[in-house]
Amino acid sequence: MKTQAGRIQAGRLLAWGLLAAMLLAGAQAVSAAPLTVVNAGFEDTSGQSVFNEFTFGTPAGWTSYDPNGIVGGPGFFPGTLQPNGVDFFSAPAPEGNRVAILFNSQGRDTGEYGFQQILADTVQANTRYELSVEVGNIASGDATNGDFFNLDGFPGYRIDLFSVDQFNVETILAQDLDSLIIPEAEFALSTITVDIGAGHTAIGDMLGIRLVNLNETRGVAGPPDLEVDFDDVRLTATAIPAPGAVTLGLLGLAALGIARGTGRKRGDRGALA
Repeated sequence: MKTQAGRIQAGRLLAWGLLAAMLLAGAQAVSAAPLTVVNAGFEDTSGQSVFNEFTFGTPAGWTSYDPNGIVGGPGFFPGTLQPNGVDFFSAPAPEGNRVAILFNSQGRDTGEYGFQQILADTVQANTRYELSVEVGNIASGDATNGDFFNLDGFPGYRIDLFSVDQFNVETILAQDLDSLIIPEAEFALSTITVDIGAGHTAIGDMLGIRLVNLNETRGVAGPPDLEVDFDDVRLTATAIPAPGAVTLGLLGLAALGIARGTGRKRGDRGALA
């Protein structure tokens, strides 16, 4: 039969064990693993046509997002740009040498369009996903051949982190709908985060990223050409503790407190005896 001291010692050992499990789960939660995004900096321009500092065509690794069937029309030139820090943007590309462009001059206010990519990774339970993208508000300027482009204003952007199942049904996991105020000729960082619990309906579905030009003139006189630029697309996955692990850790802390309190009370009685 265990003595009182033995029971106290056993309680302490249990509490420390549970606390160690909680701390281990917490340590795992701070280790973010990057997921592979093909041509995340839009440096690969293979298969595109070159015009001055631009290339035209869908960047390698990405596909066209065109829900309104407008991209094939006149004046649409998706592709890439190599900013020189003088024309169009006040600095070179945020990452590498090139940025993605979604440009049109004749399809203003006819609907959104963009680039998207389905990743090789699937949605996992008890995981935090963080997507970050540099978004650019291009300014009016001259191309290297002297052609002037009126790019005043900003047509708006959207960034989607989504999943797609075996039936090609999409679920939006996180979204940035034009939340940044970006000065002309500058880039700003968009970051969106979502926690996927054990019961999320998207678990096992493929992950997808979508970069969208909302294509809205928004009352700017001219009218201007409309362009949104993107660069440095990064997606990380971080393991987060399951709710049960957090509860277990809290129980461990409670048990540790009880064990310590019991030990102090017994010691006090011994001192008074």
